[in-house]
Amino acid sequence: MVIDTQNERPRHRIQLSKVGVKNLKTFIITERSGLRHHILPTVDITIDLPAELKGVHMSRLVESMTEELSDQFRVHSSIEQIQMRILEGLVNKHKFKRGEVKFDFEFGYVSHTPVSKKRTWEVCDVTATTIMEEGKPFIHDVEVKVIGNTVCPHCMANNDGLTHIQRAFGKLRIVGEIDKIPTYGSMIEIIEKSFSSKTYSLLKLEDEMHVTKEMHDNPLLVEDVCRNILQHAKEKYSDRDLEMFAEARSLESIHKHDVIAQGRIVTNGYD
Repeated sequence: MVIDTQNERPRHRIQLSKVGVKNLKTFIITERSGLRHHILPTVDITIDLPAELKGVHMSRLVESMTEELSDQFRVHSSIEQIQMRILEGLVNKHKFKRGEVKFDFEFGYVSHTPVSKKRTWEVCDVTATTIMEEGKPFIHDVEVKVIGNTVCPHCMANNDGLTHIQRAFGKLRIVGEIDKIPTYGSMIEIIEKSFSSKTYSLLKLEDEMHVTKEMHDNPLLVEDVCRNILQHAKEKYSDRDLEMFAEARSLESIHKHDVIAQGRIVTNGYD
């Protein structure tokens, strides 16, 4: 006979908002808009735990993912669809009122050098989370983080055109329902065009000259980059109901600290 200690009464009857597994590794193949991606995400799966139960059946959380990804091995249409099916399978194995699946992974995409037009692979970081809550539609939370650069306009204006440049990070986080969430590719494009210039894994001399000139022709504060991300996202997704967050972070070249700017904007589905 199996004794389920998880179903016993806890010593302290306190409800817990998140209980589950963290840093679980898996392998996924997705195909969207004709592009196939091989993804190795780090996975968190959590559910809420009522005050009267001692614990969660952790194996059921892992089993719900394994059945979706391993027992039914196939190419999936999107990360968000996978996460929805994991939660749908889990709620039949282990009752909960709120469940969450989060994937952290690196996402590869194609780029081309600006002058020599050489094809390159670039990589950015993606965090995708799906939330299932009793009586509510699925909510998806997607954050994309891309590397770019900034050139300081304040120093340039006060130093005869001489200024400092630095690598920067831009983040765009979008929250909404499944049919409103855009592709990762379109989010990457929005962030990349918000910097002083894009960055590239490969640059030939003619490309370096182009990027350097583009940067100095477009000097931006970190605040400018953050606002650019929000404005470009607002223009691109104005016909969708979305909550959007942006962050720009500059790794200052003449300081020992970084600088950041953060903001938020909401679109209500009206052009």
